[in-house]
Amino acid sequence: MSTNIYWPVYKNLESEIVVLSYNIHIDDKQLDVYSTKISDLILRASAEIESISKELYKSNGGSKTTKIKYDDDAIAHLDSLWKLEQKVVIISSSNCFQTNRILQPFVKNETSTFHGKQTFSWNNSYQNLKHDRGNSLPFGSVKYLFDIMSALYVLNIYYKDESFELENDGKATSFPINLGSDLFSIKLHKHGGYDVNKGYLKKGDFDECIYFTKYTDEYYEKWRNDIIDTNKRLNEAAIKHPKFLEYVSKHGADAAVQAYSKSLYDIFTKEEWLNIIKSIPHNIQLYKGAQYEAILNKDNVH
Repeated sequence: MSTNIYWPVYKNLESEIVVLSYNIHIDDKQLDVYSTKISDLILRASAEIESISKELYKSNGGSKTTKIKYDDDAIAHLDSLWKLEQKVVIISSSNCFQTNRILQPFVKNETSTFHGKQTFSWNNSYQNLKHDRGNSLPFGSVKYLFDIMSALYVLNIYYKDESFELENDGKATSFPINLGSDLFSIKLHKHGGYDVNKGYLKKGDFDECIYFTKYTDEYYEKWRNDIIDTNKRLNEAAIKHPKFLEYVSKHGADAAVQAYSKSLYDIFTKEEWLNIIKSIPHNIQLYKGAQYEAILNKDNVH
């Protein structure tokens, strides 16, 4: 996005919540506390969600051009692209003391008081405050405020679509885990390696993470080419080894290749295989110079 008009508004809302956190001790006992001030913050955040979700919908392949619904059309479409439902936000403010600090704002976990179907908790709050505020004051609570702000936080992150050059920081210690927020942080999926055939190795919580670290594209190509070349030389050394030639003489070439492909330890002992590996020169400097980046998780790595 060329101009981010949404982030300054989000930060302004956050600043008011930071002030609020000094007026209300935000812990489990206070989550149901409600006020007109909190209702106002929820309604303002809702207006932002409507706008930013529709803009993201249009810029990311949404097919409708008119009468776009921010929830059933925009957010549903973005969820199908980026698995928003599984994304996790962490309440990290030092002035917040809720027991549950893990939020998943795009999980439909509340029954709508309008149509009886499951909806986002913050959306139920918004609809009640918007259409019947006088009888819906409890929907303007601290809990709903954090729910809706975490949703707006995620949408702003995807709108900004920033990448971070980490250079040789494979552990991502330099990554700004709060991404500029005073209330929240995200889950970061840290690079766990590649398989030259299977690609990027995802851990079990990959879909919960809003960012992930990886080799830079330039370094990945160098690494992949080196792996392919090393494997080629490794195979060449293996088929010239006396144990492989002995297996060929007893069982035939096809059987030897099949055994090697299925389980090389049917031919070599572990010690023999390690010696073959050691006999192949490795580009140690290439691995010492690994370069990393953190990019937005759009389910865009394979």
